[in-house]
Formats: sequence, C-alpha cells, structure tokens
Amino acid sequence: MTKQLILALLAISMLSCSGKKEEETTTQAARAGFSAESNFVDTMVLRRMDFSREIVTNGKLRALRKSSLTFRSTGVLASILVKNGDYVGEGQVIARLDTSEAYQRMKQAEERREKAELDFADKLISYGYGRDTANVPADMLRVIKIQSGYNQVIHDYKKSVEELANASLRAPFGGKVANVSAREYESPSGPFCTLIDDSFFEVEFSLLESELSFLGKGSQVRVASFSEPDVFYEGNVTQINPVVDEKGQITVMAKVSNNRGKLMEGMNVKVVARNIVKNQLVVPKSSVVMRDNFDVLFRLDPNTGKAMWTYVEVLMTNTGYHSVIANKEKNAKLDEGDVVIVSGNLNLADGSNVEVKK
Repeated sequence: MTKQLILALLAISMLSCSGKKEEETTTQAARAGFSAESNFVDTMVLRRMDFSREIVTNGKLRALRKSSLTFRSTGVLASILVKNGDYVGEGQVIARLDTSEAYQRMKQAEERREKAELDFADKLISYGYGRDTANVPADMLRVIKIQSGYNQVIHDYKKSVEELANASLRAPFGGKVANVSAREYESPSGPFCTLIDDSFFEVEFSLLESELSFLGKGSQVRVASFSEPDVFYEGNVTQINPVVDEKGQITVMAKVSNNRGKLMEGMNVKVVARNIVKNQLVVPKSSVVMRDNFDVLFRLDPNTGKAMWTYVEVLMTNTGYHSVIANKEKNAKLDEGDVVIVSGNLNLADGSNVEVKK
C-alpha cells in the first residue's frame, strides 16, 4: 500500500514538472517573438541649422492709414454712392450733398466777378493804362483793385466754387469704407464715415521686461486671427517703446502685410514673435518622448537596425520643433549626422527592432 502511494506521488510530480517546462518554453518563445517584432518608423538625419525661437502673445490691429471723413460744407445728403465694406480708390466720390443752392451762389458770384473785371478795366483806363497790367506799378495796381472791389469779388467767387466742390466727399486715399453714419436726405453732422487702408496693419503687443532681449527693430513676427489660427501673416517690428509700465511690460509695434485681405481694423490677434538662433541641433517635437520623467529620443543604429535610447535636454521650443543637446548628466551622446526616429516611437524601448517606412 505504501509503495503504491509513493509511485502515484512520483507520477504526479513528473507530470507537474513537464507542464512547467512546457509553460516556460511557451513564455520564452513569446518573449522572443515580441523582441523580434519590428516597429515601423520615420527617420531624419540630424543636422545643425538655424532655429526659430518664438514667443506667443496677443495683440491688436490698427490700420496704418485711417481717416474720419467729414463734409466741409453743410447741406442735405443727395446721394450716398458706397456702403460699409466697399473699396474706393483715391479721389473717388463717396457721397454728395444737394448742390442746388451752392450752384446758385456760385453763379451769382460769377456774375459779380464779371462786373468787377469790367470795373477794374475802366479804372485802369481812367488812370491812363490799358487792359494789360504788365506796365502798371504794383502800388497803383493794388489801389485800383481796392477801389473797384475786384479783390473781394474774386475772393467770394473762389469761395463759392470751393463750396460747390466740397459738396462731394472724396476719398483722400484708397481703402475700405466703414461706419457710414447718415442716410440720404439727412443733414450729416460730424464724421460721415471712416476710410481704412487695410493693405497694411500695425499690430500692438506687449512683452515682459525679461523678454526685451528677445526682439529688436526689424525682428520677424507672425500674426494669426482667432478665426483662422493656422493662417499666418508676416511682419516685422517697427518700434519698441522705451518705457516699462507698472505691470513690467513693454509695448512693441510691428507692421504686418494683409496679403490675404482678411485682417480687419481693431481685430484681436495671436502674435508669434520670432528670433533666429544659429547652429542648433533641431528635431521635430514628435521625436522627443518622456521616459522615466526625462526627455529622450531614439537614434537608429545603422548596424543593428535597433532603436537606441538617448537622453536629451530641450533648450528651446517653437510651434513645431525642439532645439536639443545630449544630456551630459546621463552620459548621453548626440551628434550631427545621427539618424533620429521622428515617428512610431511612442512604444519603443532601448534595443527595439525598427523598420524604416518606405
């Protein structure tokens, strides 16, 4: 009975050991298959290049040329030839006042001018001169004009002609019409409309005192509206106000071209101020990932085809790229000419097999 029990226990033990060996063999095979699995990646060759350092802030647009247009004569609006948003060229008529009374005053002044010219000619003859005033002494000519009332009449005539011309409101420069404030048959008082040259804008924004060294006159900026945050307009810094306000900020102005025509007066915009830093190792943001709370990227070993875990320090960042150096504290190495993995790196480990996408 005892021998049978011992034999049974030995048989069970042998079966158990056999099952464990099979399980270990299966696990090892699975691990081998995982480590041999290739990860498809994109790569780039690391080069030193200029890096565009950026500061992002908010700003406000205002037109370089903007004018409130007012009629220089009084009267009732006869016609408005434009509406808000219309573009007008330099000298184009925007609106007209009723000119019937102004025209009559001009005609009356014209008649008085003609009579004054006759009286002036008679006075010249009475003093022994002809109609040609070239030989009349200047002092005598002045006396004759005063006696005949010629100067005052000519002044009144010119004034009436000017009044008739001022009944038409003309654009002093090309631009868009805004803020039309009156309707036909009304008597406008104050500015009738605003004219905005929207080909260029001045963007005003603020920098912290500590960021002053980042920009200088001529530095490049990019502007985007909040309605189209990915569409940028290029410009350059034109002036930096040499005063720090109570908030520790400095006002900066930049001129921006409205080449797409969608920027508007008073618009709030995102401003990206740029400064070029030369001779940097530049990689896309996607190439840098976090491992053990450190920034790392993966280099491709050209001999083994494996990913090499490399600790780095991010020196500067812009919207799409990092400027990096090797993390010396981790004894890492990073050199120009290294092949850096820029995508497919989220699940990589040191020594992972990778295959470059074609």
